[in-house]
Amino acid sequence: MMSEYLNAAELASLQIRGLPGTAKNIIEKAKRESWPCRRRFGKGGGFEYQVASLPQEIQDAIAEKHLMGMLAKSVAKPPVAKEQSMPATKQALQVGVSLDSVLNGCDQKQRDCAHARLALSAYVLHIHRSNGLALKDAVSYVLQQIDTSSLEAGLMRLVPVANSRSGGAAKLSHRTLLGWVRAYKKAANPTERLTALIPQKSRTRAPIESYIWLGDFLTFHARPQAPMLSHSYQDFAEWYGNQLHLAYDLPSLDVVRKVWNRLPEIMRQRGRKTGPAYTKILPHEKRDWDVLEPNDVWIGDGHSFKAKVQHPVHGSPFKPEVTVVLDGCTRMVMGFSVSFAESCIAVCDALRIGMKHFGLPLIYYSDNGAGQTGKTIDHEITGIAARLAIHHVTGIPSHPQGRGIIERWWKDNLVRLARSYDTFVGTGMDETTKNTVYRKLESAIKAERKGKELTTEQRRYRQKLPTWNQFIADVAATIDKYNKRPHSELPKKADGQRYSPAEYRQHRIALMEKDGLHIEMLSHMELDTLFRPEVERTARNGWLDMLNFQYFSHDLAAYHGKKVRVSYDLDDASSVKVYDTDGHYICRAELNGNKHPAFDVDSVRAIKDKQRADNRKKRRQNQIAEIEAERRGVVDVQANIKALAPRRKLAQPEVLEEMEYEEVPATGTHGKKNDGFKYF
Repeated sequence: MMSEYLNAAELASLQIRGLPGTAKNIIEKAKRESWPCRRRFGKGGGFEYQVASLPQEIQDAIAEKHLMGMLAKSVAKPPVAKEQSMPATKQALQVGVSLDSVLNGCDQKQRDCAHARLALSAYVLHIHRSNGLALKDAVSYVLQQIDTSSLEAGLMRLVPVANSRSGGAAKLSHRTLLGWVRAYKKAANPTERLTALIPQKSRTRAPIESYIWLGDFLTFHARPQAPMLSHSYQDFAEWYGNQLHLAYDLPSLDVVRKVWNRLPEIMRQRGRKTGPAYTKILPHEKRDWDVLEPNDVWIGDGHSFKAKVQHPVHGSPFKPEVTVVLDGCTRMVMGFSVSFAESCIAVCDALRIGMKHFGLPLIYYSDNGAGQTGKTIDHEITGIAARLAIHHVTGIPSHPQGRGIIERWWKDNLVRLARSYDTFVGTGMDETTKNTVYRKLESAIKAERKGKELTTEQRRYRQKLPTWNQFIADVAATIDKYNKRPHSELPKKADGQRYSPAEYRQHRIALMEKDGLHIEMLSHMELDTLFRPEVERTARNGWLDMLNFQYFSHDLAAYHGKKVRVSYDLDDASSVKVYDTDGHYICRAELNGNKHPAFDVDSVRAIKDKQRADNRKKRRQNQIAEIEAERRGVVDVQANIKALAPRRKLAQPEVLEEMEYEEVPATGTHGKKNDGFKYF
């Protein structure tokens, strides 16, 4: 069997036309043409190249060399002088058709058949030359070996492959095999031999253009509603029956289905899909990120996490927002942030982390979402991009293909992380399991809020909900693992392994430094001043309203009614820095800096204490009066009549006395609100 991989020395030893004659030149050619390769293990090292991925003409030549070598080993007889083969024209057996057209129009089955015929023809010629037999006698000898199954096993397996016209029968006629041998001899090179022995298809399909009914059928089938083909055919047949003098007969459903399946995907989906869904199947240009340098282009994107975690404030399950910034050249994640929802603040925080550790990017590339295009980023004066001289570029709306590397990163990393949680809500999650998990979680959370003890089942499902800190730690660990893992899109190192994003960044930066280029880093002061997000606000009586907070400074009194620039810290809301519209520093405004109680707190508290004492005193006086009345055994008859039985006519005083002891409340308020007033 021919090896799947060959090294440069082995390729050079074959002396193939179109390949350099030395291993060194073959290696250089492989680098220029990006031949797929793998690390060669064993003595000598180096790389091996996959034969199946080489140009087709080289593959054919290698296959022929291999077959000839196998044939030379199969017959151990003394060689005789070789005959000189007759040259053939470049269009042998293919009159008026170029060789390239013939080869490009063949399928894999035809190619396999041609290679099998080449092998059998070469074997016949070997018998003919090495044994001094006539060509016809050599053919007869080989046919006898086929009939008796004495032919070498590898060649025997090629007989049914070569005999394509007889349904793959394991036998050949004398005329057929002799014809293959003669065509083989006439050819001047491997390409001509392959072309001469390719079997011709007995039936040819009619071109798509010949089905004149196809356009009318597509008006019923190529619709955004994506109807079933059988339903579209019914509508088409009904329309056909109402038409007169059509130039074609109504095709059957089977014919329509066969023609439809022959159409390329791009034609089948035209009209049935639109926008980004149709764009996905169209040819597109591939972005070459390797021509860039580190920090040339950063790509940012934010997505809702595909699993629910515990909210750090109210504790209920929710889907947080994760924003990631990735370097286009090295594929390394520069920074990330997690937030409760998509916002410019989250994007700024991810950029801040990236710039703090890895320097300033030249271009920031993102989508057109609200979190990526707010004034905090894009304002011409106060926006972070403008103040840091970053060119912000946005992609075409609803076309994520341009940001394919970060879209793919999401699927390979954070979606994978989300699937590791029992609270996963993305595509593919079992609906029954998902509903059960969230029903049990809701039950456990409600019980917690009411202060009830959780059942065993509730505790088990409660533990399935990741905490906020656990989620952040898992995201950070996922990103760190990704940055250190070999990346399939990055070049290979000297040991044959591909670079990880972190390693490739170091490698590219080292190359930049050799050329005198350096990454622009920001100082601590620049991070504290330039990078702070800014917004424009109007000062009112020394106050500023921003992000649902109020800030005050006496220095703002001179700017009443004027616009100022407010710079704030993402991690500290206690104060903000204020600048005028020209960027001159004004002051630092404090949170609620001039806020005072509306009244004197001590006076209000004293009034409350006196009132509370008076009410307690009145309640005690009522209790004492009630106790004294019980001791005497007499109460105010008139008051009891009004409070207890205003609609009853009392017959005897003895009955009233009995009702007093049963109905009068111990507080003396007759069941009414105890507000410090007597009801007697």
